[in-house]
Amino acid sequence: MFQNLMQNIRYGFRVLRKTPVFTVAAIITLALGIGANTAIFSVTNAVMLRYLPASRNPERLVYLHTTNLPDNSSQTGSDTLSFTLHTFEQLRQEKSAFADLMAYVPLGVPKVAVRYGNDPEEAQVDMVSGNFFSGLGVSAVRGRTFGLDDERNHTQTAVLSYAFWTRRFDRTPDVIGQTIFVKGIPFTIVGVAAKGFDGLESGAATDLWVPLQNRPDLNAWGQSASDSSSLYGSPDWWCLMMVGRLPDGLTEPQVIARANPIFERSAYDNGAKRDSKSEPPRLYFSPARGIGTQRDGFGRPLAILMAMVGLVLAMSCGNVAMLLVARNSTREREFSLRLALGAGRGQLFAQLLTESLLMVIAGGLLGWVFATWATKALAAWSQLEVDMAPDTRVLLFTMAISVLAALVFGLAPLRNAVRIPTGMALKTTGATSQDRRKFRGGQIIVAVQMSMCLVLLVGAGLMVRTIRNLENADLGLRTSGLVVFGMTPPQTTRTDADVVRFYGTLTSRLRTLPGVHAVTLMQNRIGSGWANNTYAHVDGAVPTGQYKAMRWNTIGPDYFHVLGANILLGRDISEADTEASAKVVVINQTFAQRYLPGVDPLGHHVSIGDGPKATQYSIVGVVADNKYTGVREAARGMAYFPYTQVPGISTMHFELRTEGKPETVLPEVRKAVHEFGPDLPLLQPMTQQEQFRETFSSERLFARLAFFFGLLAAMLVATGLYGTLAYRVSRRTAEIGVRMALGAQRGHVLWMVLRESLVLGLIGTLVGLPLAVAGARLLRSLLYEIGPGDPLTFVICTVSIAAVALCASMVPARRASSVDPIVALRYE
Repeated sequence: MFQNLMQNIRYGFRVLRKTPVFTVAAIITLALGIGANTAIFSVTNAVMLRYLPASRNPERLVYLHTTNLPDNSSQTGSDTLSFTLHTFEQLRQEKSAFADLMAYVPLGVPKVAVRYGNDPEEAQVDMVSGNFFSGLGVSAVRGRTFGLDDERNHTQTAVLSYAFWTRRFDRTPDVIGQTIFVKGIPFTIVGVAAKGFDGLESGAATDLWVPLQNRPDLNAWGQSASDSSSLYGSPDWWCLMMVGRLPDGLTEPQVIARANPIFERSAYDNGAKRDSKSEPPRLYFSPARGIGTQRDGFGRPLAILMAMVGLVLAMSCGNVAMLLVARNSTREREFSLRLALGAGRGQLFAQLLTESLLMVIAGGLLGWVFATWATKALAAWSQLEVDMAPDTRVLLFTMAISVLAALVFGLAPLRNAVRIPTGMALKTTGATSQDRRKFRGGQIIVAVQMSMCLVLLVGAGLMVRTIRNLENADLGLRTSGLVVFGMTPPQTTRTDADVVRFYGTLTSRLRTLPGVHAVTLMQNRIGSGWANNTYAHVDGAVPTGQYKAMRWNTIGPDYFHVLGANILLGRDISEADTEASAKVVVINQTFAQRYLPGVDPLGHHVSIGDGPKATQYSIVGVVADNKYTGVREAARGMAYFPYTQVPGISTMHFELRTEGKPETVLPEVRKAVHEFGPDLPLLQPMTQQEQFRETFSSERLFARLAFFFGLLAAMLVATGLYGTLAYRVSRRTAEIGVRMALGAQRGHVLWMVLRESLVLGLIGTLVGLPLAVAGARLLRSLLYEIGPGDPLTFVICTVSIAAVALCASMVPARRASSVDPIVALRYE
């Protein structure tokens, strides 16, 4: 048996070498289909399916979520993920609920200042509980991780990620014991985490971890030392995130049933008010897979992409199947002769299946290479800091679709090949061996491919138009010429007055830089997705009706002038709005329309909180609405307060209006900032246009991929149609010669071939239109200012299908119309 197998393999290689064009075309077609599927599945695996690396029994790990937080609690904005330190400690002590419970929280949003030696930089730093690494089952490749004593004593120790150790320290072995400064505070490096573990932050790799700290200058989420909320000093601040390990033998519902009473009781231990009309706080879990708590947001786009690449693979298999049918038809004499000499149909079947498997293996290997390159490109495009390298699951997926491809395009042609009557092929000629059923089967495959291509092209067209709409959206401000960066005050600034003085001095210094026209600053960077949210309090009361919430930000002087926003009433924030002056606020147009309709808003008062001690800010200006968290944002009531008049200011973001290319001023900005201290890196410096583009980076990636797959589908359709018509023309050479000998004109022959392709295009379009409509509806949530039934997109895609059909059929049609009747009549 082994000898027969080796003989089939050797003969298969010889046959494939004799038809190099066919072999290369089939392998490349398969590689594109298999590679595209593998690349997208690699992303899906990394984002959605992969368990935490370097952890023991990762399937027992879950993220904790909550609902119905107490009314008088303070949250971070991620309500379902946030817990108090007290609830964490109470749940951790209950060993009957969790085998282990770990807490973590970022030190800044998104990053903080870190310095090793003389070079400051920004890094993702998390504070974690002492059992963080042991509970996850993550070991250290060098040094040690944390213990409970590190948490209790709030030791100034740090554990580096393997990636940060590689990038920043070049894997220096003697890194243990070295000092690294976090926000200007020295920490001793005690270990390096296992390779592949990048923390639990969603889509962002953690660079280093420190134990939970009780210092006011190292607060959760970057809150300032003077802010009212602190990790250890505010029992009502829901700021920690938690991940738990389920006990062996218990299911998630059983653990939730045990933990919920403890959680509910601890939620009200700090004096939080119980509302009899509201549901009590409840826990629920999500699996610790992929990129963490944001994985659900990627589910639908990735599912759509998987469906798209599945269509591409189906089209690839269809093309190869047609190529095999065409090639096998030219080998009918060989098959007939082998059968006549005594070869069994099983032997013939095994031989042809071996040839198909050889092509699948070659296509799969080339597809794996293509997938590896494509996955790296996807990682760079998506800007997700997760490891997308193919793993065992991806390898098994590739092998599975390769086997599926072999079955789809291998078995179907083989069935016809082994049913050849003995001796029939020896008697046939080119004029009589036409198999209409084979050609009709090829037509059906091409028509189905055209319908699939239409579905892909419509999806790609809608996404491309969405990206164009997002890029051209009216932001309400002039982003060209703006450069933005973040800045955290040095640790020498202890009070609000110190912070205000620092930012005022730095602002004045930046205004003197060459190429800088104007400078302002803000607490939350526009276009970053972050926002302060609270109830609107207008003239001491919460407005009634549907809209009660407002967003707010603290800003510097000339804010709207620098951004190019339109002031409708009153004035901008100015240098005269100091801590000692009258408290003022600027609101946007939506705020005025919702909360002060029909009246002059100037002179009315807005406060951030309620109660008799809440500071009242007098409205001095109304500005036109502008985009705040992102391009897709709907209009919201917005209030802008001077940063000098709001306590607790820490990290701020500068906006510089420049001439020429805005990023060219950054070297001078770095030099100027370095004058104020060694621990002051620029946080996420970029143009304001780039910042807003990041808000639809996932849509842009999706559109690029959809466009690529649409073009790939069109290429496959053109290839399949060309192959089908070329085979048809070659088999009808004698017939065409007779027609032309009897007086048929070249134009008539040309139209005869073109008509077949146009009919196929029409059939494919009619079948594909309802499928495209259904597919477009699945994209509804991703579209922007365009409907899923956009007529222009459907018209363009339909015309594109017709153009592909005409271009693919032009060469076979011209070849048919140029047949010499004398030569054709002598054919075979």
